[in-house]
Amino acid sequence: MRYLMPSTETPTQQQKFLSICQSPSARRRFGRMASIINSGSARAWDSRAPQNSPLSSARRIGLLGDTHGDLEHVLIVSRTLHARGIRTLVVLGDFGFIWPGYNWDNGLDKLSRRLAVKTQTLYFVDGNHEDFTRLYQFPLAKDGLRWLRPNIAHIPRGWRTTLASGKTLAALGGANSVDVAHRSEGSSWWPDESVTEADLASVGHQHADVLIGHDAPLNVPSLDTWLAETNRWWPEAGIQYSASGRAMFHRGFLQVRPELYVGGHYHRHFDDTIDYDGDIPFTSRVVLLDKNGSEHAISQAILDTETLHLEYFDRNDQTVSGENKIRNGPQLDGTADDAAFLGET
Repeated sequence: MRYLMPSTETPTQQQKFLSICQSPSARRRFGRMASIINSGSARAWDSRAPQNSPLSSARRIGLLGDTHGDLEHVLIVSRTLHARGIRTLVVLGDFGFIWPGYNWDNGLDKLSRRLAVKTQTLYFVDGNHEDFTRLYQFPLAKDGLRWLRPNIAHIPRGWRTTLASGKTLAALGGANSVDVAHRSEGSSWWPDESVTEADLASVGHQHADVLIGHDAPLNVPSLDTWLAETNRWWPEAGIQYSASGRAMFHRGFLQVRPELYVGGHYHRHFDDTIDYDGDIPFTSRVVLLDKNGSEHAISQAILDTETLHLEYFDRNDQTVSGENKIRNGPQLDGTADDAAFLGET
């Protein structure tokens, strides 16, 4: 698929944008995106173009809980991560930017341009709130990902890679909606949300150091306590449907036996270290991030791929230590906000 970069800037703003993108530092850092921008805003790009921040080469990865198509939230977190030198972002399901009744094509264009300014690439696993019909229309590239834009990619279930640290990473998105009774197929619910036997076969039985996904494995004490207190708000059929999806995900989790699992889905933050029995007993740290919308929720973190340490912070936290502070390149993400820079206020 190919996309056109819309020309929404005024001449003055566009000239400012192009002048920055034509600078030597921008050409070095933006790569193909800078060439596209320099050639004119009507130039089309290929959704499977080479990327400037491959997930496999990242030593530190910014993780986001459910974003639900919230552009403002993603841009705030992107800016905070950029201040910490993070180029690679991963949304842990419910990305939500492809959704019926929403001008998602324009939303992806806006997000892509903002990410390009910061030389960032965003990846996401699917959750249970995605328009799978439209999402699956994007073809798989040679790297096994679906590139929606040159710097936005969907990570399919079962995808694996070796990180720059030598640690291995696997992905298993999907989850069952507890509120399925209140949703309509094809407009707010899709059967493809569920983890399937084919997904479990795709993820395989090989160990991975890190598993990213959306749902949670079974036997997570803090989560289970919270669910016992809140399940009374949902119909029994929805609870059982949601539980069956979690049980399917748990099977995939046991196949992978990760040292660290990070997901979302439950709109709360949980962090438990759990011993799992089975044919191959293992210990796993299970972390769920909160969702978009709150300034102080633990909905974002930075993963050190060498140590598997997670750093939590508020989405607006611009307090950065010297060793993590971004040092070079255009500083376009201050209090003035890059919305004015791009003419999208």
